Amino acid sequence: MSDFVYDGVSILKERQEDLLKEWESRPSNPPSLKESVGIAFPDIEEKFQDGRSKYGKCVKAFLATQDMKAKPSHEYQGRDDVSLSDEMKEYIKNNGHAMSDLDVTRIIFDDHKLTNLHKETRLVSEYRQSQGIEQSLIAAAHTNDVPEQAEYKPPRTTNLIISRVNRYVLDGINKDKITARQRKEIESLIGYLHTYRFLHHINNFDSQVDRDLFESSFVRYTYDKSDLTQEEVDQYIVLATEVVIASNIQFRVEHLQRLLDDAANDTDGRRISMSLVEAIGKAQNDYHQSVGRQNKLLNDLKEKRSDRLKNQIKENASIINLVQMWKEEESRQKLIKLAELRKQVIKEEIENLSSMDEVKARIMGISEDEVLEG
Repeated sequence: MSDFVYDGVSILKERQEDLLKEWESRPSNPPSLKESVGIAFPDIEEKFQDGRSKYGKCVKAFLATQDMKAKPSHEYQGRDDVSLSDEMKEYIKNNGHAMSDLDVTRIIFDDHKLTNLHKETRLVSEYRQSQGIEQSLIAAAHTNDVPEQAEYKPPRTTNLIISRVNRYVLDGINKDKITARQRKEIESLIGYLHTYRFLHHINNFDSQVDRDLFESSFVRYTYDKSDLTQEEVDQYIVLATEVVIASNIQFRVEHLQRLLDDAANDTDGRRISMSLVEAIGKAQNDYHQSVGRQNKLLNDLKEKRSDRLKNQIKENASIINLVQMWKEEESRQKLIKLAELRKQVIKEEIENLSSMDEVKARIMGISEDEVLEG
């Protein structure tokens, strides 16, 4: 076996052997692409251990020669050996009525990256239903899954965006009396909803309730602001995300509080009440931190916008002053011209009156011709 060379990058013979051994030792859970790059090139910086780097492309090319394909590190590796232990089943029986299937799954498998699409969640849901455990209305709302193909599609037309705004804002926009300013704001909002980051964030939510809350928060904050910079749009996306996070934390606190109330009435459950109290305290602290981040972010955005509007007012005031000065200058020139004309008329009259003979002739009623002709 010789060194493998691809696009100017080479994998040493020893590293090829290490890489193949690692793959052979993990047939059910092969290394991710990032892991494979780290094995082939252990001395490179972590930022280059990416599938898009020249090292990542070289590793992918080498694995392709071996009929292997590494998955990106962020891609979920499916598990074929997923099963529910007796402890997991007991937890589902005790909490399945008050929690969503996804929340239960993330707790019992200790993996908060799991979604409604993973096998673990489906397994929990199937077991809950098989035991006849019905969820409460709150839990059911948080289990309102978005179908796998249901990708969020932002509105593109004026009528659709007005309908979306009026859905979340009381007395939002009257489509029969749209002003020029509102039309500009509508066009801007359509652009905001089509940014990649917004679409990426909203499509990451598994619950339709969370999607609606995220969208409503973003729309309410931005529907009447047509002058946002790209940085401010990103900040409003973060702000809307924090609103969803705070809502989910609040739901968790309420659920833990109900569990604590049940434990207080149960002799055997009193031993876990202290753990629940600590969990409630941590959740409440997380909630207050989220609210604090929201307030800070909102105040920063208001301050930036206020400063920008002040600058615009100053610029507009300068333009108005220039116009006023121009008008004043024009009026002054007109007055000067009128004064000069009046002065000229008076001068001519003075010249006419300067000849006394002409004055006398006019008094006596004799014309100039009569005097000349005798």
